[in-house]
Amino acid sequence: MAAVPDVQEELMEFCSVNDEQFYEVDHHYLGKSSNQGSSPCSLSQSCSACSLGIQLQFTEQTSPKVFRRSVVLVIATEKMKKALKARPFTDDDLTGIFDTVFETISFESHNVTHTVDSIYRYFRSISYEIRDTDQKCFKLEAPAQLVAMHLQGPSIRHQVKLNMALYRPKSGTSNQSSMRFPVALGIKGRSLYLSCVQNGQQPVLQLEEADILKDVDGAELERFIFYKVENESTAQFESAAHRGWYICTSPQNNQPVGITNRLGEVFITNYFLTQSKH
Repeated sequence: MAAVPDVQEELMEFCSVNDEQFYEVDHHYLGKSSNQGSSPCSLSQSCSACSLGIQLQFTEQTSPKVFRRSVVLVIATEKMKKALKARPFTDDDLTGIFDTVFETISFESHNVTHTVDSIYRYFRSISYEIRDTDQKCFKLEAPAQLVAMHLQGPSIRHQVKLNMALYRPKSGTSNQSSMRFPVALGIKGRSLYLSCVQNGQQPVLQLEEADILKDVDGAELERFIFYKVENESTAQFESAAHRGWYICTSPQNNQPVGITNRLGEVFITNYFLTQSKH
């Protein structure tokens, strides 16, 4: 790499002048002080610096620091031209010029961390009648098992109504465009709530006794939270603890309500909700 010469040394070689006078921006000449009896060396006159073809341009009210860098850049450019005649110009050559001309700027890096709110904020409950898209209702069977079956006539009184607890989305997770809202699904008139828990290789849906009509800590009770995903006229319920798993019913009658991650295949995952007046 062609090294860029020391600025002061190069200037003394090109024109034997006092360093401070050379960089003086208020004087349009190069030369020693007139009180020493020598005449100034103007830019129009020939001198060793000018004879080498180095262009020096003065600008009024330019700081000495900026002018000094300009001179360095001009000298470095001339040296670069000479180096190009001998060999190709490399990235290392350019880096060397920049290191000479520009000052190093120090900076500090800071690691920024933030905490995610794990609390689901409870704000109200609404009662709903629920049916899957095959018009099957939910029925509670002993000891604590929900099944989906067709109910008509007098047997409709066995239909389960859901007490849906609504929560505000956690900080940074609100997505109104997809209409996703965290809810807990309880059996109206009982303290039983649906939960999604891991059982062996995959999650399962079950009923648990709980009191969650309050703020829910997702770190401990997220198994009770489901995201209500609203479509045109139906809704789906995705587990918050096991994303991608949805509450489902079997196409066959009188089968347990379960959970699946295979949408649009055998199991039904879309439901009609009708707000209950009682």
